[in-house]
Amino acid sequence: MSLAAGILSRTFTRPQQVTELIRQQGADPNAQPQLRMEGTTGGFTPYPLLSLCIGNLTDNRIPSIWAADGDDEEPPVALPQWSSPDLQEAIMKALIEGGADINAIPTNEAGVDCPGTTPVRVAIKACNEKAFRLLMAQGGLLLGGRKVMLLPWTLDTDRPTEDHEATLLSFYQQLIRRDPTLATETAARYAGNPLHWAAATDLVWSQSFIDSYIDLLVANGADMTAVDINDWTPLDCAAIWGDHRAAASLCRRLSSADINRGTPNDPNDTPLTAAAWMLDDKTQLLDDDTAEEADKDQARARIPHLKSTIRVLLQAGADIARLPTGTEGHRRRRRLVLPEYKMVLNEVPDVVVSAVNAALRPQRDHSMLLARLLPLAPHHDGPSTHPSPSSLSFGPQEAEAVGWKIGSFLHEPHTAMATIDGYLMGESLLKRRVIAAVAHFVTQAATRTTSNREVVGGSRHVQHEGDAESTKVTVPPLQCFAVNGGQQGGGQHRVLGVREVVHKARLDEAAQHGVEGVVKGFSTHLGDKDCQFQWQQLGYINRRGQFVSLGIN
Repeated sequence: MSLAAGILSRTFTRPQQVTELIRQQGADPNAQPQLRMEGTTGGFTPYPLLSLCIGNLTDNRIPSIWAADGDDEEPPVALPQWSSPDLQEAIMKALIEGGADINAIPTNEAGVDCPGTTPVRVAIKACNEKAFRLLMAQGGLLLGGRKVMLLPWTLDTDRPTEDHEATLLSFYQQLIRRDPTLATETAARYAGNPLHWAAATDLVWSQSFIDSYIDLLVANGADMTAVDINDWTPLDCAAIWGDHRAAASLCRRLSSADINRGTPNDPNDTPLTAAAWMLDDKTQLLDDDTAEEADKDQARARIPHLKSTIRVLLQAGADIARLPTGTEGHRRRRRLVLPEYKMVLNEVPDVVVSAVNAALRPQRDHSMLLARLLPLAPHHDGPSTHPSPSSLSFGPQEAEAVGWKIGSFLHEPHTAMATIDGYLMGESLLKRRVIAAVAHFVTQAATRTTSNREVVGGSRHVQHEGDAESTKVTVPPLQCFAVNGGQQGGGQHRVLGVREVVHKARLDEAAQHGVEGVVKGFSTHLGDKDCQFQWQQLGYINRRGQFVSLGIN
């Protein structure tokens, strides 16, 4: 049995078998079996024996070994497992002691380096901690030039688990601790850094993992605005690839100028332009009768990701006005972007509701508890020496009002801002208006009302004097905004709520860019007329009945 065959088939049962083959039969511990799919010709993928020793501990949810198939593709290979992790480690040690080079970078038939097949890269992809620790413990281990910070390539159908992601993140943290310059390493062929690599991987990783991974790189010096050989930044790569998770993670860290940065030769070739171009390219492919069906299938799979990436860019403040319109192709791409912005605008009201609820949740919870407990609190109605304390006496809704007022000290405006920041990530006029409106509403709702019912509105039964039966009336949510009536309005200030203000902000965005289909979602019988005002007219009525401008422009 040859050394390679025993390793590939996992038929070795003790490390001495490896040692004997190397020392007594001259087996080469640095042999590099060339993996190629059976029945194919052409290229191959070389792997050192040390790499082929490493068992995949992800149940092949993350491939660690790939073979060539002669058609510029590399299908994954699932090797059998060793009988125990200890045997795997012993076999690896026997190879290393026998002269296996832990740093060798194989080359394929075209003379191209294959750093992804090196032992340390395979150990990372396999999530094999025992193999990784063994390699990291070797004094002469080299990490530079092997793209060890590159996320593993996967199939679209692969599904790494949280445990796999945690293991990978642990590996990357250990690598950075060993050599912090790995975060700023650039690829020899393409000049991209690990952030470029992260933005061009398959969409199998969770958002939290991508966030943590990019955090690690940026904290250790990775440049989010560096360009590769194509003058693309990492965000450009995410836009072109359709990696909306990497795009979201980058956009939360980048300035508005960087999100809207063009290339040196074309200032309007922004990430949004790139994503629109790629979406148009894939959409046109579906209508091409000469295209291969396999290519169309790939386009169908990629289009949803490109659309999601466009929405992320728009949430981050990508400027639609920067999209070129000089040719029919340009205008066609712009038309593909507008429906995605409609989706963003139509999600804003739900985000606002979540933001308000997050800010008022502590006040609501504690006020409800206090409203139930206050009537039960012992209280002396008479002198302090009175022997029999009685319960506090409250009128209708009085305990609720007292509890609400006490609870107002607990409202959390910053959680509302954080909720909006989580959706509208970058700087934009829409975001500034929405944040200003929500901040005012939360403050007024918490401190200028007597109960949560006054905040949310709804149906009420009102008993009028002299009437035997109550009347059901509809009360709108808190209307703590006012439109200055001025002289033309006869001095009458029109009041309105946060829904109307936010809808006005959405209408302005839609009108500016020609977006159609923005859904109002309330008081539809009024159309949009209750949301019409000039921003400089918007304010509120203070405690003295005076109009105060909010200064929202």
